[in-house]
Amino acid sequence: MSAEPEELYPAVAHYGDMDMESFETYYARWPKALAGLPEPIVRDWVYRHWRCFSDRWIDLAPHTWRFELAELSNDGILAIDHVGSWIAVLDAEGVEYVGDFPRARTRLGRYMLTHGTFPVPIIVAKGAGHVELPRSGGTRMKTPLQLIEGHARLACLRGMIHAGHPQLQASHAIWLVHIP
Repeated sequence: MSAEPEELYPAVAHYGDMDMESFETYYARWPKALAGLPEPIVRDWVYRHWRCFSDRWIDLAPHTWRFELAELSNDGILAIDHVGSWIAVLDAEGVEYVGDFPRARTRLGRYMLTHGTFPVPIIVAKGAGHVELPRSGGTRMKTPLQLIEGHARLACLRGMIHAGHPQLQASHAIWLVHIP
Protein backbone atom coordinates (compact mmCIF):
# COMPACT_ATOMS: atom_id res chain seq x y z
CA MET A 1 0.00 0.00 0.00
CA SER A 2 1.42 3.41 -0.96
CA ALA A 3 1.65 6.25 1.53
CA GLU A 4 -0.53 9.35 1.28
CA PRO A 5 1.37 12.39 -0.07
CA GLU A 6 1.32 14.16 3.33
CA GLU A 7 3.00 11.10 4.87
CA LEU A 8 5.80 11.10 2.27
CA TYR A 9 7.09 14.65 2.62
CA PRO A 10 9.23 15.29 5.70
CA ALA A 11 8.47 18.51 7.56
CA VAL A 12 11.23 21.11 7.77
CA ALA A 13 12.37 20.97 11.40
CA HIS A 14 11.77 24.26 13.23
CA TYR A 15 10.51 25.94 10.05
CA GLY A 16 10.44 29.71 10.47
CA ASP A 17 12.46 29.65 13.70
CA MET A 18 15.99 30.88 14.32
CA ASP A 19 17.12 27.27 14.68
CA MET A 20 15.51 26.00 11.48
CA GLU A 21 17.43 23.04 10.11
CA SER A 22 19.78 23.68 7.21
CA PHE A 23 18.83 22.61 3.72
CA GLU A 24 21.68 20.09 3.75
CA THR A 25 20.30 18.42 6.89
CA TYR A 26 16.78 18.48 5.46
CA TYR A 27 17.83 17.03 2.11
CA ALA A 28 19.79 14.26 3.84
CA ARG A 29 16.41 13.12 5.23
CA TRP A 30 14.70 13.37 1.83
CA PRO A 31 12.95 10.05 1.07
CA LYS A 32 13.94 7.92 -1.92
CA ALA A 33 10.24 7.77 -2.82
CA LEU A 34 10.47 11.48 -3.68
CA ALA A 35 13.63 11.20 -5.78
CA GLY A 36 11.70 12.38 -8.86
CA LEU A 37 11.63 15.93 -7.51
CA PRO A 38 14.73 17.76 -8.74
CA GLU A 39 16.98 19.04 -5.93
CA PRO A 40 16.46 22.72 -6.88
CA ILE A 41 12.68 22.22 -6.57
CA VAL A 42 13.14 20.71 -3.12
CA ARG A 43 15.43 23.57 -2.05
CA ASP A 44 13.64 26.53 -3.62
CA TRP A 45 10.01 25.45 -3.20
CA VAL A 46 9.53 22.68 -0.64
CA TYR A 47 12.21 23.74 1.88
CA ARG A 48 12.08 27.55 1.53
CA HIS A 49 8.28 27.70 1.40
CA TRP A 50 7.46 24.73 3.62
CA ARG A 51 4.34 26.14 5.26
CA CYS A 52 2.74 27.17 1.96
CA PHE A 53 3.92 23.98 0.23
CA SER A 54 2.60 21.69 2.96
CA ASP A 55 -0.70 23.55 3.36
CA ARG A 56 -1.52 23.95 -0.33
CA TRP A 57 0.44 21.63 -2.60
CA ILE A 58 1.17 18.27 -0.98
CA ASP A 59 -2.31 16.91 -1.74
CA LEU A 60 -1.59 17.41 -5.46
CA ALA A 61 1.34 14.97 -5.13
CA PRO A 62 4.09 17.03 -6.82
CA HIS A 63 6.34 13.96 -6.73
CA THR A 64 4.16 12.55 -9.53
CA TRP A 65 4.65 15.61 -11.74
CA ARG A 66 7.19 15.78 -14.54
CA PHE A 67 9.61 18.71 -14.15
CA GLU A 68 11.47 20.08 -17.15
CA LEU A 69 13.92 22.97 -17.09
CA ALA A 70 12.94 25.19 -20.01
CA GLU A 71 13.56 28.67 -21.42
CA LEU A 72 10.86 31.22 -22.19
CA SER A 73 11.17 34.43 -24.19
CA ASN A 74 9.76 37.63 -22.79
CA ASP A 75 6.56 37.05 -24.78
CA GLY A 76 6.43 33.55 -23.29
CA ILE A 77 6.79 35.02 -19.79
CA LEU A 78 3.87 37.37 -20.49
CA ALA A 79 1.78 34.34 -21.53
CA ILE A 80 2.01 32.85 -18.00
CA ASP A 81 -1.41 33.26 -16.42
CA HIS A 82 -3.05 32.92 -13.01
CA VAL A 83 -6.63 32.57 -11.84
CA GLY A 84 -8.58 35.54 -10.54
CA SER A 85 -7.02 38.99 -10.67
CA TRP A 86 -3.50 37.81 -9.83
CA ILE A 87 -1.91 39.04 -13.06
CA ALA A 88 -3.22 42.57 -12.49
CA VAL A 89 -1.86 42.44 -8.94
CA LEU A 90 1.51 41.19 -10.18
CA ASP A 91 1.63 43.94 -12.80
CA ALA A 92 0.97 46.57 -10.12
CA GLU A 93 3.79 45.09 -8.03
CA GLY A 94 6.00 44.99 -11.12
CA VAL A 95 5.72 48.78 -11.49
CA GLU A 96 7.06 49.08 -7.94
CA TYR A 97 10.09 46.92 -8.79
CA VAL A 98 11.16 49.08 -11.73
CA GLY A 99 10.31 52.47 -10.23
CA ASP A 100 11.64 54.44 -7.30
CA PHE A 101 9.82 52.31 -4.73
CA PRO A 102 10.97 50.12 -1.81
CA ARG A 103 10.44 46.89 -3.82
CA ALA A 104 13.24 47.95 -6.18
CA ARG A 105 15.63 48.01 -3.21
CA THR A 106 14.82 44.51 -1.93
CA ARG A 107 17.35 41.72 -2.43
CA LEU A 108 15.13 40.30 -5.19
CA GLY A 109 14.66 43.66 -6.88
CA ARG A 110 18.37 44.47 -6.82
CA TYR A 111 19.28 41.04 -8.23
CA MET A 112 16.75 41.06 -11.05
CA LEU A 113 17.29 44.69 -12.04
CA THR A 114 21.03 43.98 -12.28
CA HIS A 115 20.91 40.55 -13.98
CA GLY A 116 17.72 40.97 -16.03
CA THR A 117 16.28 37.58 -15.12
CA PHE A 118 15.26 35.33 -12.23
CA PRO A 119 17.76 34.34 -9.51
CA VAL A 120 16.12 30.87 -9.58
CA PRO A 121 13.55 29.59 -12.07
CA ILE A 122 9.85 30.00 -11.31
CA ILE A 123 7.53 26.98 -11.49
CA VAL A 124 4.88 26.98 -14.22
CA ALA A 125 2.31 24.29 -15.03
CA LYS A 126 1.63 23.55 -18.68
CA GLY A 127 -1.75 22.25 -19.83
CA ALA A 128 -3.07 21.78 -16.29
CA GLY A 129 -6.63 22.97 -16.88
CA HIS A 130 -7.87 19.67 -15.44
CA VAL A 131 -6.35 20.51 -12.01
CA GLU A 132 -8.01 22.63 -9.32
CA LEU A 133 -5.69 25.35 -8.07
CA PRO A 134 -5.32 25.18 -4.27
CA ARG A 135 -7.22 27.87 -2.36
CA SER A 136 -9.02 29.05 -5.50
CA GLY A 137 -12.57 28.17 -4.53
CA GLY A 138 -12.66 25.30 -7.00
CA THR A 139 -11.22 27.16 -9.98
CA ARG A 140 -9.18 25.09 -12.38
CA MET A 141 -5.68 26.15 -13.43
CA LYS A 142 -5.30 28.41 -16.43
CA THR A 143 -4.11 27.04 -19.73
CA PRO A 144 -1.79 26.91 -21.46
CA LEU A 145 0.44 28.19 -18.61
CA GLN A 146 -0.36 28.60 -14.89
CA LEU A 147 2.05 30.09 -12.35
CA ILE A 148 2.66 27.71 -9.44
CA GLU A 149 5.55 29.32 -7.55
CA GLY A 150 7.48 32.56 -8.02
CA HIS A 151 4.88 35.29 -7.73
CA ALA A 152 7.30 38.06 -6.68
CA ARG A 153 9.86 37.05 -9.31
CA LEU A 154 7.19 37.02 -12.02
CA ALA A 155 5.91 40.43 -10.85
CA CYS A 156 9.39 41.90 -11.10
CA LEU A 157 10.09 40.39 -14.52
CA ARG A 158 6.71 41.49 -15.90
CA GLY A 159 7.51 45.00 -14.66
CA MET A 160 10.88 44.89 -16.41
CA ILE A 161 9.31 43.64 -19.64
CA HIS A 162 6.57 46.28 -19.64
CA ALA A 163 9.13 49.02 -18.85
CA GLY A 164 11.61 47.82 -21.48
CA HIS A 165 14.26 47.68 -18.76
CA PRO A 166 17.79 47.98 -20.21
CA GLN A 167 19.12 44.94 -18.30
CA LEU A 168 16.26 42.68 -19.44
CA GLN A 169 17.51 39.38 -20.86
CA ALA A 170 15.90 37.85 -23.97
CA SER A 171 15.05 34.51 -22.31
CA HIS A 172 14.51 33.14 -18.82
CA ALA A 173 14.83 29.71 -17.22
CA ILE A 174 11.65 28.24 -15.74
CA TRP A 175 10.60 24.88 -14.36
CA LEU A 176 7.82 23.66 -16.65
CA VAL A 177 5.69 21.03 -14.94
CA HIS A 178 3.27 18.53 -16.39
CA ILE A 179 0.63 17.39 -13.90
CA PRO A 180 -1.03 14.03 -14.55
